[in-house]
Amino acid sequence: KKIIVTILLGLIMAANVHSQAHPFGIKDVEYQKLLDATLVSTGNNYRLKKVLDKIKKGDEVHIAAIGGSVTEGAGPARFTDGYAYQFFRALQKNYAPNDGKNLYFNNAALSGTPSILGRVRYESDVVEVTGGNPDLLIVEFAVNDGGEELFQWGFEALVRDALLADSNTAVIAFYCAATYGNTMGPKKPVADYYNIPQINMLEVVNSSIQKGLFTKEEYYSDYVHPTKEGHEIMSDALMNLVSKVDKAKSDTPISVPAKPFKEGLSGLIRINGNDENVKISAGSFKGIDPNCQTIKKTNKTNFPYNWYKNASSGNDSFKMDITCKKLLFVYKVQGNWMSEKFGQAEVYIDGKLFATYDGNKAGGWNNCETVLIINENVSAKHNVEVRMANGSENKGFTIVAMGYTK
Repeated sequence: KKIIVTILLGLIMAANVHSQAHPFGIKDVEYQKLLDATLVSTGNNYRLKKVLDKIKKGDEVHIAAIGGSVTEGAGPARFTDGYAYQFFRALQKNYAPNDGKNLYFNNAALSGTPSILGRVRYESDVVEVTGGNPDLLIVEFAVNDGGEELFQWGFEALVRDALLADSNTAVIAFYCAATYGNTMGPKKPVADYYNIPQINMLEVVNSSIQKGLFTKEEYYSDYVHPTKEGHEIMSDALMNLVSKVDKAKSDTPISVPAKPFKEGLSGLIRINGNDENVKISAGSFKGIDPNCQTIKKTNKTNFPYNWYKNASSGNDSFKMDITCKKLLFVYKVQGNWMSEKFGQAEVYIDGKLFATYDGNKAGGWNNCETVLIINENVSAKHNVEVRMANGSENKGFTIVAMGYTK
């Protein structure tokens, strides 16, 4: 009897320990149901299965993630406890030989940024940093994007251009949760069109809170950023996708659709000054602003090359001749409490005032604002001029980056 009791107690203790391994002590069966409910689609699994095969063989595999602050790792005390980092470590532990030394991770997420800026940054911050196209790319902008068509364009441009750049690159669409919702709605038709895997956290988080599996305060550190445990659930949702794909029969490979879902920002080119379609006369915007937005993984500016006018550099306009269909304009927003004062800049397209942008706001933190200033269906020559507005002649302004489509 003593032996039987001891065995039973051991089994109960083992079960409790195993259950406690899940965030918030959620039991195994309930936790698996939770994870399964996050899986919108496994998509066509051919590319992802090839990535997993490479990982298992010990081949060199590069994983990248692009998104906003949630993907960057905001919420936990250490940003490296964010879901993307946890997922990378889980892949190393569960699928790779030799402690996962064959796996490399590039977190290209940047706080407060939408998919349109993500597309401007993609080649420089993902492809160049990775040393080529990644084997696996996670795209997460569901809590940073608005619901407007422009953000659907940005999301598609990231997905489509990554798939086209390398036939081996697998892409996962990740829709995070926020207390205010997310923009899975306009993204899902795009992801379905390209038949890529999709994970959505929103409904699962909301229903789990309603069922009492965890509280809102346990999952969220604020209105959008998960706690360490919340990030762990997100990582486990990705691993659940990987596990199902790993066990499934391989799909037949499919081609990227010949036409985009929407004629938007696919094929976008970042302006770097070495482009025959672009001629720039920087005027007083000849400087480089060292205080643009920083990225957590390096704690350095993410935009080391930009067009910056300070208070004493003069008042000559920035002028650019460009042949394009669409043009994204990214500028810096600085806090009005800072010692260096930024001002308002007027943007003229073909001699006509398009808009005035304020680089000096109460809530500014050197963050980026991205706007579409040319939106045409046919490529044409345009002149773009940026000049300081009346009263801002002796203040600063930074054009952080620009990107266009032909």
